[in-house]
Amino acid sequence: MVQSESSGIEKWLEENKFAQFLFKIGNYIPVVFLIALVSWSYYAFVFRLCLLYLLNVNPTQGVVYLVLYHPLLVLMMWSYFKATLTSPGYSTDPPIAGSTGSHQSISYHSVEQRRSNSAQNSIDSNSPIHLDDIENRDSSFDVPATKSKTIVLDENGNPVSVGSIMVKQSGEKRYCQKCQHDKPDRTHHCRVCKKLNNCIGFRNHKYFYLFIVWGTIYCFFVTLATLPPTIQYAQSSYEAIINLDLNWSFLILIGGIFGLCLIGFAVYHTSLLFSNQTTLESLSKHNYKIKDDGDVTTSKYLNLFDIGKRANFIQVMGPECLGDGRSWPLNSYKYNTLCESVENLTKPPQSA
Repeated sequence: MVQSESSGIEKWLEENKFAQFLFKIGNYIPVVFLIALVSWSYYAFVFRLCLLYLLNVNPTQGVVYLVLYHPLLVLMMWSYFKATLTSPGYSTDPPIAGSTGSHQSISYHSVEQRRSNSAQNSIDSNSPIHLDDIENRDSSFDVPATKSKTIVLDENGNPVSVGSIMVKQSGEKRYCQKCQHDKPDRTHHCRVCKKLNNCIGFRNHKYFYLFIVWGTIYCFFVTLATLPPTIQYAQSSYEAIINLDLNWSFLILIGGIFGLCLIGFAVYHTSLLFSNQTTLESLSKHNYKIKDDGDVTTSKYLNLFDIGKRANFIQVMGPECLGDGRSWPLNSYKYNTLCESVENLTKPPQSA
C-alpha cells in the first residue's frame, strides 16, 4: 500500500509541470536562507563591530579583524558555490578519455599464483615495470577466464576495481531501479542535499569538505571576535546591557551554535576522508565478490578501497579528480587477504 502511494505521487509529479516548478523552487529555499544568513553576518561583523573599532575604540584591532575576516568569507563561499554548482558525477556519464590510465586486465588468480607473481615483483623491484611484462606474466598462468573481468592492474602492478566487485548480499550485481542502470562500485542513487541543492558525489566531494572546514573556522572566528567586546560592554553599566547591540548577541549565539555543529561534522568527515569512505559506506556492510562463481564476503570493517591515509587524502583533495568515479585502486594487502580467504573456503577438504 505504501509503495503504491509513493509511486502514485512520483507519477503525479512527473505529469504535473507546475508541481515540478514549485518543487524546484522549494529546493532553493535552504540555499537562499544560508546566503541571507551569511549576508547578515557580514553586515553585523563589518559594519556594526569592526566599524566601531575603526572609528572609536581601536583602529588597529579593527583592521586586523577585517584582514582576517574577508579571506575566511571568500574561501567559505567559494567552496560552497563550487559544491553547489559542480556536478557530482553520474554512473551514466560517458567515460573521460585517459582518466583511468593504462590498465592490464587480469583474471582471478589462486594463492600460489599470486605468491609467485609477488615473488617475481620483488625480484624486479629495482627495474621499471612495463605493461608488456605484466601481460606476459599473467598469460603464463593457466587459469580459466572469468565471464567478466572486474579487476585490472595499474602500471605498478596494483589491483584496480573497474567493474562490480561490490555486489548485493545475494551475489547479484547492484542495479538502480530508478536509473535502469548497473551500479559501478561505490555508487548509489543519491538524494539532493537540501543545504546545497545538489548531490554530494565524486566530483564535488572536495568542495563539500572544504566548505565544512572553512565554515567551521568562519563561525568560531566571528564568535570569538565578538565575545570580548560584548562582555566588556555589558559589564560597564546597567544601561549598557539595555543598549547592547543585538547584532553582537546574535553573532555570538548563531555563530557558536553553527560552529559547534560544524566542528563535529568536520571531524566526522575528516575521519571518513582518511579512511576513504562515504557516509553510507561507513554505516553499511560491504558485500564483495571476486569470482563470478565464488561466494560473497560480507563485512562492515573490510574496506578494500582504503589505500593509506596519504593516498586517500590525495584521491579526494588533490588538484584534480583522480580517475573517473568508476575505477578505484584497491589495497593490495587487503585484496590478497580476501582472495586467500575465498581460496581457503572454496578448497575441498583433504582426506586423512
